[in-house]
Amino acid sequence: MKLYGSTNLRSFNTLKLRAALAEVGVPHQFIPVDLPKGEQRRPEFLAINPHGKVPVLVDEGFALPESDAILWYIGEKYPQANLLPRADGSPAATQARAQVLRWIDFASTTLYPAYADYWNYALGDTDKRIPWAAEAALQKVDRATAVMEAVLGTQPFLAGAFSLADLANAAIIVSLKLRLPRDPLADRPVTTAWYQKVTTRPAWAKVMAEIK
Repeated sequence: MKLYGSTNLRSFNTLKLRAALAEVGVPHQFIPVDLPKGEQRRPEFLAINPHGKVPVLVDEGFALPESDAILWYIGEKYPQANLLPRADGSPAATQARAQVLRWIDFASTTLYPAYADYWNYALGDTDKRIPWAAEAALQKVDRATAVMEAVLGTQPFLAGAFSLADLANAAIIVSLKLRLPRDPLADRPVTTAWYQKVTTRPAWAKVMAEIK
């Protein structure tokens, strides 16, 4: 199994997948792709993913792009890791799996776009910086973490039990903590406790030790 990902090992989409693979304990080769150098546009990489984007998982000849699809694939392939509720056809299992997907989507479609907006409008090229848009991005983050705080006040993890959902959201919070002018969890004690639970897991610690 090979995982092609950004040379920036804290990159949201790369980090969540490395954490998931560490949780399942599967041997794999991580292949860094230098995006600023355009390595994703080389013919040998485009043969794997014509979209020319990372990450991509290659498993015994099966190439799968798109980080959320890869995350789900890992959960499905390694059910013993309990990162995804097993599909047994029952309404309870169907709903539990939908909740995991809900929160994976939340990380990708709510937190990540807000982070990207802040990056572009506050930290990007000087002539493209827009202060009011950067502030709007911070407000989006605040609203999102308020949702997390409310949900985590009623259950220990985002989808109830520890799952792929927690890895996805913790990964983007790493980026938010690194780039935002204030800690996105500063006024979120319940979410802070959840984040600490996720990021002190042995698998997460192993991945972060490799980054350092």
